[in-house]
Amino acid sequence: MIKPEIFVRSCELPDCPNRRGLWRALLEPQRGYSLEGRWYCSPECFENAATLAIRKLIAGMGRPLTKPHRVPLGLLMLSRGLVDDEQLKKALRAQKESGGGRVGEWLRHIGAVSEEQVTRALGLQSSAAVFPLERSKRYLECAHMVPFHLLEAAEMIPVHHLPASRHLYVAFGDRINHSALFALEKMLMCRTEPCLAVKSLIQRALEELRRQPQEMETLAAGIADPQKMAGTILDHAETQAAADVRISGFDGYIWARVLSPPSHTDLLFQIPRTSRTVPSEPAK
Repeated sequence: MIKPEIFVRSCELPDCPNRRGLWRALLEPQRGYSLEGRWYCSPECFENAATLAIRKLIAGMGRPLTKPHRVPLGLLMLSRGLVDDEQLKKALRAQKESGGGRVGEWLRHIGAVSEEQVTRALGLQSSAAVFPLERSKRYLECAHMVPFHLLEAAEMIPVHHLPASRHLYVAFGDRINHSALFALEKMLMCRTEPCLAVKSLIQRALEELRRQPQEMETLAAGIADPQKMAGTILDHAETQAAADVRISGFDGYIWARVLSPPSHTDLLFQIPRTSRTVPSEPAK
């Protein structure tokens, strides 16, 4: 990570305190740190840049990148003949009386539809394919690409990876988490394709993955201050002579990936709800 360069580079930190004259820069070997492909001339500059990136991510938490549905799920299922008017009214009444829950869950609760029917309707609602998770265990081959804590937080499973085209298919149980997809694309340098799968099968797959070793994943418990997070990331980057570091996050987690080809280490920091400036939107 820290190595001489044969050309002069300028630190990406706007208020870098270590800016040197051109002749001095030409005569002295340059050392540096890389954060998302941007070069920083010192540990201090790297830590400051990482702190700013983390603060920006925390400030944006609670604003999930969701896409509004065109048709409410209950009306969609009614129009498809999956439920009748009385069943839908009964489910909506139960939802109101309980103060929460999704319409699809209440329709299942009253025995109007099956879990598979709800999943197919959700696929129609979000224009997403339904992945046959019961017939494929390809997720065991690609789930290691994402830290397990993040898979569990978003209730998602990477189900198919195409290395040649850098496509990653990601299955969700009932709600496509676009914040998670955005983070995956940034961290994995790939294009994500969302799909849906039966929620109980997603949960079963997560239980199976929970039993797998998480060798490249570290949950840094108790660290919630952005500057301390940046310092921890810097320590790992220096120890592992990292070629680059990437930082993203969603659903209350900051995710840092320390890249030391051919391997990497994932660092996770959990953000307390009181530290998030924008409240999460209620589930619909």
